[in-house]
Order: sequence, then C-alpha cells, then structure tokens
Amino acid sequence: MAATMSRATYKACLSMLLLTILFYWKILLTDQFSILAQTESANQAFAWLNFWAGSVLRGELPIWDPYSKCGDSFIGAMQMGAMYPLHLLLLPLCRHAQLSPQAYQIWWAFVHFLGACLMYSLVRELGRGRLPAVVAGICFSFGGVVGANPAWPFLYESAIWLPAIFLFMLRALRTESSRHALLHAACAGSALGLSVLAGGLHVVIMQAIVVVSATAFAVFQRQGKLGPAAGRAWVRPALVAAVVAAVGLCAGAIQLLPSMEYSRLALRWIGAQAPDLTGQKIPYIYLGDGLSPGGLLGMLIMFAYNANLGGGEAVRFYLGVFPLLLAVVGVWKCWSQTWVRYLAGLWAAALVYALGTYSLLHGVLYAIVPYLWLAREATRFVYLADFALAILAAYGLQILLDGPHPASFWRPLNRIVGIIAAVAALALAAPAIYNQPVLNPWVALSLVLILVSYGLFRHIIGGHTGLSAKLLVVGLILFDLSAFDWSAYNKIYIATTGTNSVERLRGLDGVANYLKSRPGLFRVHLFSNENIGDMYRVQSTHGAGATALKDLVSLDVAGADSLLNVGYLVRPATASDPGPLYQDQNWKVYANPGACPRAWIVHEALAEPSAQRLIDRLLSPQFDPRRSALLSAPLDASLEPAADGARETASIHAYRSNEIQLSVHAASSGLLVLSEMYYPGWEATANGRELTIHKVDNALRGIVVPPGDSQVVLRYRPASVILGAALSLTAFLGTALMLLVEWYRRRSAR
Repeated sequence: MAATMSRATYKACLSMLLLTILFYWKILLTDQFSILAQTESANQAFAWLNFWAGSVLRGELPIWDPYSKCGDSFIGAMQMGAMYPLHLLLLPLCRHAQLSPQAYQIWWAFVHFLGACLMYSLVRELGRGRLPAVVAGICFSFGGVVGANPAWPFLYESAIWLPAIFLFMLRALRTESSRHALLHAACAGSALGLSVLAGGLHVVIMQAIVVVSATAFAVFQRQGKLGPAAGRAWVRPALVAAVVAAVGLCAGAIQLLPSMEYSRLALRWIGAQAPDLTGQKIPYIYLGDGLSPGGLLGMLIMFAYNANLGGGEAVRFYLGVFPLLLAVVGVWKCWSQTWVRYLAGLWAAALVYALGTYSLLHGVLYAIVPYLWLAREATRFVYLADFALAILAAYGLQILLDGPHPASFWRPLNRIVGIIAAVAALALAAPAIYNQPVLNPWVALSLVLILVSYGLFRHIIGGHTGLSAKLLVVGLILFDLSAFDWSAYNKIYIATTGTNSVERLRGLDGVANYLKSRPGLFRVHLFSNENIGDMYRVQSTHGAGATALKDLVSLDVAGADSLLNVGYLVRPATASDPGPLYQDQNWKVYANPGACPRAWIVHEALAEPSAQRLIDRLLSPQFDPRRSALLSAPLDASLEPAADGARETASIHAYRSNEIQLSVHAASSGLLVLSEMYYPGWEATANGRELTIHKVDNALRGIVVPPGDSQVVLRYRPASVILGAALSLTAFLGTALMLLVEWYRRRSAR
C-alpha cells in the first residue's frame, strides 16, 4: 500500500512538473520572451543573484558587497536572500561565474513548481484527493501574489513556504504525542526560517500571523470539546506556537541579526522619499492605500477597472473564475469541518485588511499590533487570501467529484451561479446589440470564462465526474491563469519600445570590459539606473534596492565623487560632453582626474560635532581631504606632523569582498584613510596588532598607523553574522537530528 501511495505521489509531482512547463512555455520552450524586462527585475533580482553566485563560486561569503553603493552590507539588506540555501541550486546553471537570463527563468519556474508541490502536500494532509491537491497547488503557485511578482523574487521565494509551515503546524496540533508535537513544530519553525532566509520580511510577518491565528483557533476548538478540562486547552497549542516561533527565529537568525544591525544605519525609500525613520514606527501616511473597495471585483474579473485595483503596490490576487466557484462550494458544503471555518475567516480578514486606509481593521491593527507596520503595503495581505482560497477550492472540487448528488443538493448555488452567468452573457451581448463601445477584450475574456465555468459546473453536477471532466477542470484553470499571466514580455515588442531592462544592463558589457582593463582600484559613477556593480563586479557609487546607508546618502546628495574614489564617469551615448575615453552605441566613459585614491595618509584630524557642518566643511573648496580628516569627535590617538619631503605610500595589494590587504609606509604616526564605507563588523590589524577603525570624513574608514612599514589587513567579521550563523545551524541541525532519531525509532519498531 505504501509503495502504491508513493508511486501515486510521484505521478502527481510529475504531473505538476508537466503543468509548470506548459504554464511557463514562453520562457522555458522559446527564447522569445523575458521576465526580466522591468527595471527592478533586471537591476535588483538578476544582478543580485549574479553577485551572489559569482561570490560563492570564487569561494567568498556573499555578506559584503564592494561593488554597489561604494560598499554595502549584502546580508544586511534582507531582500538579497544572501543565506538562502536553495540558491545553491543556481550554481550549476552558471557559466563563467555568471547567471544567464535563461538560467534565471528556469529558476523562476522551478520555484513555482516547488510551491505547487508544497501546497499539494498540505492539501493531502487535510484529507483531500490528489486531483484537488494538484489544483490547489497550481492555483496557489501560478496565480495570485506568488505567480505575479518577477520584480520581487524574495516575495515569492518566501511565500512558497507557508503551506509547509501550516502542514507541520497541523501535525503538531493534531498528535497526542508530545515528542511528535515537538518534532512537527520544529519542522514548521524550520520552514519559517527558510522563509526568513529568502528575504521576504512582509511575507514572514503574514506567515507569523497565520501561526498565531491558527493556534488561537485550535485553542477555541479544543475548549469546545474538552468540557471541564477546557481551562488547559491552550497549553499544547501555545507550546506548539512557541516552538515554531523560537525555531523560526533561530533558523533565520543569520539573516535577521545583520538586517536589524543594518536597519539602524540605513534609509529606506518610501515612494519617492527616504525619510530617516530609524527606530520609529512608520507614520500611517506612508503606508500603502490598499485595495480600492471596487478592486475586490478583481477576484472575479481580472481586468476590472483596467486592472487598477488600488493604491500603493497593488498586487493581483486572481486565482481564476472556476477556483473561486470551487471555493464557494467548499465553504458552503464543508462548513462543519474545522479548518474550513478557519480558512474562510482568514480569507475574509485578509481581504478586509488589504483595503488599507479604507478599512477600520487596518487602522486598529496598525495602532495596537507591535511591528505589523513593518509590512507596509496592505495590499500584499491578499497573499493570505490566495492561500486560503486555493485550499478551499480543493475542498470544493472534492465535493464536486464525490458526486453524483441529488438535484436539491445544488439547487441554491445553481440558481445564484446561473444568474451571474446570465448577467455575464448580457454584458457580452449588449455592446453588439445596442451598438455601444466595444468591451475591453480582457474584461470580455473574464465574462467568457464565467460562462465556461458555469457550463463546466453544470456538466459535473450532472454526473460527469470521470477522466474527461477532470481534464477539463485542470485545462480550464490552467488556461484561465495563463491568459492573465503577464509576467513574460515579448522581446520583439519591448525592443521597439526600448524598455528591455535586462538588455540595457547587458549592454554595459563593453563598458565593463574597458573599465576592468584600467589599472588600479577606482569606482565609477553611472548616470543611469543600471546595476553595473553587481552584474559585472565593477565598483560603483550606485546600485539597486530600496535601502542605502545614511552616510552614503548624505555624501551622494552633496556630490562627493572625488572623495569616493570615482575615477570614471559613465554617461549615455547621447551625452554631449567632449573627450570620452571609450564609447559604444549605448554609453560613453569619461575620466574624473580629481578623484582621491582608494587609500592615503593624513597627519591632521579635525573634530566637528555637527553633522551638517561636517558635510559643509568636507565639501568646501578650502578643505583638502588628502591633508586632513574630519571626525565627529576628537581622535583618541595623537598624530605626528608630516615629515618634510618624506615619501609616504598606501598601496592595496589584495582586495576581496570581505578582506583588504595594504602595504603602508608612514614617515611619522598618521591616519590611514580608506575610501571605503565605515560599517560595524570590519576589523583591522597592522603587523598582527589590532587597531581601531575610526569613522572619518562622514562615511569613510580611518586607521592610525605607526611610523615605518606596516602590513594592514581589514576583514569583515561581523558579530551579527557569526552569532546568527551559530543560531541558524543549531536550529536546522537540531531539527535534522530530531528527524533522524524519529526515523531510527520507526525503523527499529518495524
């Protein structure tokens, strides 16, 4: 029996793999489409993964990024997913330490296949059949929030883990064995930790809400069944939730701790602004507006209101017409089942909250729930509605396929759905009959899908539940979701509009090769949005993402290219400036002869406690950063005057992402200034002796060096990463050990 079930599960997974290939035929079976046309897709997700893969293949931990934003904590900015273990699967797809667009698209499809498999497993755990489980998997993973965000891969990579979290939570809450409850809770926590490591903080907050609300719901259910013992009904569920939270936090610690450190030092863009909200609750005015009330119609008609469903980052939550009908059937006919009631409540609450500023629930929870404001965009909460709706659709399909049922069983719903279908038919026919403006074709398609869904519903309740009906169900859902999947852009079309961002990024290949041929260390200032740093490992002043270090922003606004060792300026080919050193059909490269070197020695340190006056003095024509350094407080070590006519040098002879080695010769005690961003976690030694790194010139690193020759080494060894790694390894290895022990127990028992 076990072998038969195993073969059936294997066939179901193969079926979902085939459906994934069919659904993503544009990017998997042809070379004519791209999901990397958007600016954020190319310059964030794609470029970041190129830096990540290149670092790992070179034997470097991808925790500090020297190529973007004058050097930035790659692990601190959470969206990068620097420690997400599934990214290791990308390495075999790399060629010459670079990831191709086609490899990225294969990865995109694989993640959605994995999400479908995880949802399949959850629905099977809930006792539904294999076909309903497959349908739930493709609805959850191909549609809605998970299927519609090529620009933000960290969201869908985190989102796919909710079914696994919920599955193991269910097992932990159901079992009577304390040992098994602990094991399953640890597995749920590990899945939550993987979601953290993927980088989707908003998604993790929503998953935590599911853990807490499902626990509370389980307590409520147990209190109703235990009679006099109801007072202790909360103990087991509360312990399960505590273990899930503890293991999840520990498993994700290697990402969470550096991100907490980074958040105190960085600004996050909110719309067109980057207000300094360090340690503050985000003001309500900066939160997304949410879905418009009329935008709820987007569940049924994808292109309602020209797909303008609300303010802020409104995301789609369309899972198809027939799945919506199935979910209604599931709630109507399976209301007596415990988790159907929970999922229906989760679906409703998520949609009400997603209304954002239109919703009382949104405002009240913003006021009273700690840290919920971190999930700034209310519309993203439709992710929870998608999750619930996909599972409820599986319940509804199970009821349909378990027929035939008497006509009275379906009569009320049949009438309602029939009225909706009649209205859809009239809406389709009215423009033609009354010579009115033609319907938007996408709206017309939705109306046709309503009619087809009604016809399929009538076909099945009429007693047709065989193989042909099952194929029609899967085919209709796949057709519906694929018709409204606009993640892939036709390359020929976007070539004519000039909006192919990944091709613009790859068009910097000639510029990157030229810059890499130039001697010495330097940065470039690219006067465009392309992320040349992470894509080509060319050190630059700018990069992609929603965050940047405050110190860099203050210098960047003031225009401190020379101080930041900007040796070259890269402008579009339309630039009229004379004397380019290099040019091609897209770009021109100019020299910036006044740039400071990467490292130099000064013998004067000036204190300026006022941050604004420090910036003003730093950029004053009278200030020479090669002779003096500005600090916010007096230096705790004395500097000696420069020796007349003495030659002093500071040369970098080894430069890696997390380590810099210099040979320094100082005629007298001086301050070695490096045009590298000051950031906690960097350590310095000179001839093996530990030295303090000072913050100089508002954002750079300064090290007091003795007279004579010194071998100075700087290494990035942040305590947040070391402690986080210890906690994460403990959580994952502890869970793996528990699974191994349980496997051994069962094997011994057999």
